[in-house]
Amino acid sequence: MLRLFATIFAGLLALLPIQPPAHAQTQLKIGTFSAANSPWADGMREFSKLVKERTQGRVNINVYTDAQLGDMQQLLTGMQLGTIDMAYFDVTVAAFLKGGETLMIGISPYLFDSREQAGKVLNSDLFKQVYDDMAAKTGVRIFAVYGDRSPRAIQTTKGPITKPSDLNGMRLRVPGIDMYKRTFETLGVKVTPMGMTDIYNGLSRGIVEGQDNGIDVSVPLKYHEVAKFWSATDQVYSVTGWFIAEAKWKAMSEADRKIFIDSARDAGLLVTKATEKLEAEAKDIFKQAGVTYVEPDRAAFREALKDVYKEFEGKAWPEGMVAKIRAMQGH
Repeated sequence: MLRLFATIFAGLLALLPIQPPAHAQTQLKIGTFSAANSPWADGMREFSKLVKERTQGRVNINVYTDAQLGDMQQLLTGMQLGTIDMAYFDVTVAAFLKGGETLMIGISPYLFDSREQAGKVLNSDLFKQVYDDMAAKTGVRIFAVYGDRSPRAIQTTKGPITKPSDLNGMRLRVPGIDMYKRTFETLGVKVTPMGMTDIYNGLSRGIVEGQDNGIDVSVPLKYHEVAKFWSATDQVYSVTGWFIAEAKWKAMSEADRKIFIDSARDAGLLVTKATEKLEAEAKDIFKQAGVTYVEPDRAAFREALKDVYKEFEGKAWPEGMVAKIRAMQGH
């Protein structure tokens, strides 16, 4: 009798409509070295929210700040190995990669006239081809470039820094990219490569006497607590880049790629606004912390650094690329 009931029950189940399986949620990780209270972190959280909404919850992006997944080079390597899906930081960080050297051009001193010009050029067809080439060579893709950065400045424990000669002999933490090194060596600096997570301790212990970065990174990481001189040299304008492992990008549908690009653009707008707000507050933050803020002789810095790019022209990037970029800005 039990066997008969089991047979009848199985037959009834067979008559029920078959429900399609629910879409499995894709989990991705995006990391940065910047602080959880920074404009970059705000943008990453907004990007995650927008992607989740626009994919109806199909894609969930987990945000990791404060170098939880590693510093710049570790994040890049992680994307190459497939252990990290995405990252968000300055587009020129790609120059750490073998095959990404062309992006060094973006940190040529005084190449861009303003953050608006930097955004226009770094989103141009000229650079879209650079990003495609880099993805093929390195396995890491920059799929969007949105989120204006603060111009780079020089922050020191000794100062004020008002002219190039003031830096002669000082020990500065400089990112381990050749263009940064040559820029500061030209100013007589004793260059000291150091990870972002080590800068605060390096400044507080006197291992280094300064660092160069924008307000957008430096203030959230509280470097002003230990380095009391800020010189607004504005030697580099740049934009933050949305990085992804190329294998992940290739596996995505065109529709999802568009969602990612649109969400990066919208989140980048939030980053720009948050950066502008932080910059407006920075002088008060510096004043309360006892930081001396100066606007140096930028013309003197521009003159001192005018030929730095020539060492890399035709090597790290194609001959004549600097001239093309200047022409795009009306020079």
